[in-house]
Amino acid sequence: SIGMASSWDPALLEQVATAIGWEARTRGIRQLLSPTINVARDPRCGRTEETYGEDPYLASRMAVAFVKGVQSQGVVTTPKHFAANFVGDGGRDSNPIHFSERLLREIYLPAFEAAVREGGALSLMAAYNSLDGVPCSCHHWLLTDLLRGEWGFQGFVVSDYGSVKHIHEYHRVAATRVEAGQRALEAG
Repeated sequence: SIGMASSWDPALLEQVATAIGWEARTRGIRQLLSPTINVARDPRCGRTEETYGEDPYLASRMAVAFVKGVQSQGVVTTPKHFAANFVGDGGRDSNPIHFSERLLREIYLPAFEAAVREGGALSLMAAYNSLDGVPCSCHHWLLTDLLRGEWGFQGFVVSDYGSVKHIHEYHRVAATRVEAGQRALEAG
């Protein structure tokens, strides 16, 4: 992804993504857990190569191109990791994040908004991290108010592997795994 982003050529990426979608569909694959559209601004982030880099505008243009290309072939894309992943202390992807809403909207959310509104993304993956003490996998403002209410998202949200159990085990905002699952479902 970082190599494609360095081209600054969303049209080229859309052609590549169309081929990826076609190849996936011919193998019977109907959903990709991609693209990674987090903005990577900390050089300690170990997954920068999966992103479109540090520029919110470039990331949004590339996100739209990838989503449109793959989904033109009948395969669902899952932009990830929603939201503000890879920006915890030390570039970590599971740590608590304490950002203002303004910083989120100006830097870390534009690619997701574009993927939903312009690209028509049909799925999103919630991130492991928390935003101001609320894990992204059970963050009602993020998953319902913003994503569905403001942006008009009509698809489905998936967890990032163990992120729902982390509501209980890592973030410790649910007393049990059952409660963690309930909180995730109720948040969106």
